[in-house]
Amino acid sequence: MRLSVHSLRFLAALIVTLTGLNSGPARSACLDVKKESPVTFAGKLTFRIFGGPPYNGGVTKGDTPEPTYILKLDRPVCAEGDDFVDPADKIDSIQVFPEWDQNKASTLSERLRRLVGTRVRVLGKSAFGAHTGHHHAPLLLPITSVERDVDPTDAYDTAMTTVQGFYVALAAGSGDEAVAFLVPEKRRNGPFSADAITKFYGHLDEPLSLIDVNPVSSNEYRVRYTFVARQPKRCDGEAIVRTTRVQDENLISSIRALNGC
Repeated sequence: MRLSVHSLRFLAALIVTLTGLNSGPARSACLDVKKESPVTFAGKLTFRIFGGPPYNGGVTKGDTPEPTYILKLDRPVCAEGDDFVDPADKIDSIQVFPEWDQNKASTLSERLRRLVGTRVRVLGKSAFGAHTGHHHAPLLLPITSVERDVDPTDAYDTAMTTVQGFYVALAAGSGDEAVAFLVPEKRRNGPFSADAITKFYGHLDEPLSLIDVNPVSSNEYRVRYTFVARQPKRCDGEAIVRTTRVQDENLISSIRALNGC
């Protein structure tokens, strides 16, 4: 029996369709480490000290201490593009470090230190696979930024927004804005007056940076922040902030510094 051209085309299309059905679902794209485009990852930032040279089996056995930041990913990824990664492997951790030539590498290192134990989001490029004893995760990423990864909706309809607003005002060095978040009796004079806040927070060597705000109870929050009043002394501050309801507003009634600044 001779088949027409149309029949042959139909059979070819049918074979292609059946082959596609039997091949299973397509694998999601892997990270191509050859590309220079920025990438972002989210997960829990951890810190460990690994043993380096001469590789005797650990720091307590004579190895050089190698402090390392490891990002535990929310979900595994795969990577391709160099000889040291296998697209078939599931990567659930990434070693992160400040980009080699970044001018503010020391500042970024300090921020990594402060964010250990929290969920963060990092931005970087030029990832590569582990290939020496100094590499302590399957994938390494030089980063240009690290920020705490939070869901802004967690603060909705709570007093947390008041606490956030107060510290944002401190970061801007604006006493006039900051006192709007305090109960009236705190605003009149003393260290929480508008003039006192502006005089101190408006003239820092390094402005206040809010790290995070976490609820302790329905009206108490633990706040972490950092600033430099006079170089090189840095304040890695932590405070318990208590709020109260005044008419229909949540206002700050007290702030208790936990480490003196």
